[in-house]
Amino acid sequence: MSKLLYLLLALAFVRGVMYAVLIPPWQAPDEPGQFERAKAALSAQDWISTSENGPTWYDDLGQSLFAFAMWDFLDAERPSYEAGKPLNHYIILYNEAYEGQYGSRPTYAVIGWPIWVAPESSIVLQLYLVRLNTVLMSVIVVYLTYRLVQTIFPHNTFLILGVPLLVLFNPQHTHLMATVNNGNLAELLATATLYFMVRGIIRGFSWPVILAMLACALVAMWAKATAYFLPFAIATIGLFYLWRYRRRWYWLLPVFAILAGLGYVFAPDRLKILSTWAWQGIIGGRFQLDPVVPIDLFRSFWAFPGWVSLALHPFWYWLWLWICLVAVVGWGVFLVRQRHLIFSDQTRPQLQALTALAVATVVAVSVPLVWSAITNTIVYRQGRSIYPVIVPISLFLVLGWYQFVPAGWRKEGLITMAAALLLFDTLVLFSYAVPFFYSRY
Repeated sequence: MSKLLYLLLALAFVRGVMYAVLIPPWQAPDEPGQFERAKAALSAQDWISTSENGPTWYDDLGQSLFAFAMWDFLDAERPSYEAGKPLNHYIILYNEAYEGQYGSRPTYAVIGWPIWVAPESSIVLQLYLVRLNTVLMSVIVVYLTYRLVQTIFPHNTFLILGVPLLVLFNPQHTHLMATVNNGNLAELLATATLYFMVRGIIRGFSWPVILAMLACALVAMWAKATAYFLPFAIATIGLFYLWRYRRRWYWLLPVFAILAGLGYVFAPDRLKILSTWAWQGIIGGRFQLDPVVPIDLFRSFWAFPGWVSLALHPFWYWLWLWICLVAVVGWGVFLVRQRHLIFSDQTRPQLQALTALAVATVVAVSVPLVWSAITNTIVYRQGRSIYPVIVPISLFLVLGWYQFVPAGWRKEGLITMAAALLLFDTLVLFSYAVPFFYSRY
């Protein structure tokens, strides 16, 4: 199995590099603004700069946007370049737009540190160096996926390999993990948090595992708001222990209260602000979910290259929808088959791990839907918003499909699934993305 793991990691790296090289600069959601934050994080002065007193490289970044014709592939009005015009005339500068409440300097420094290798090089070379760093993050995500599934199902080769394959050959995921975005680091840390959660549930929690889980969760939330679901997943573990030691609840409740208090103290300010806005929206009582939100969330989870600007033929989205529905039916089959083991001490840790992952998935997917409903906006409707739970989503999908694969055909079924995913990924990259971005040549 170790050789197959190395093969998966090598494939993840090679595919990530392919996407990083073939997708032109700035052709991913928010990449210019995200790169600005990653580069600015390497200097205390640059980090607090605005368009009015920006560093000299702001001009280089602005010129690069026009050199690579960023607006040619966007459904937006193309501005005209004027030397000396502030950078915020072309892109959103997060430090200004969010008044310093977006992201954190240390997490962006983790993303942008490769710039130190070539501090005097062109903006484009620095962009590719940072892209390479995020590709390495995607490789680690695949590794953690393998380990997480192996921890829950140590003897199920189909799941151990099938789930990483689904993550590996998701074209939109690879595309975005090969571009610059703080969501990539948030996903990596969220995946690590889920891994330590599962490891603790299955093998028992130790202080190193607890501290690693809490640290990854906290830093993930400081990296990006897409990780704000993690406290709910961790709280699920608390409920398990509260039930297990229910006769000592008077000891556990103070511990949970202290942890909740510490979480509030160290929580990002943006989480507190968004929570206040959400509560105000709930009090307002006007809920309306535009259908485009779940539709785009689903489509851009699988494939919607560029700035969510290149849709595939509807056939492919309908195909994925039916494939996902097959998995949902498979969950029912799984529960029926496992019904006699639900209360078994032998399988309880496994089912608790799956429950914690299910809670994480439901909360993470619900956040953009509920937020869109209570704010009556369609801003947060991209699949990347739920990539921090791509591993449990992929696990539940493959687990559902697995129920329909005959015992004697599982090796062939795994190979067929891998081949189909590879063909779909190749189709998206070379039949859609590359012609779209290079048709003018």
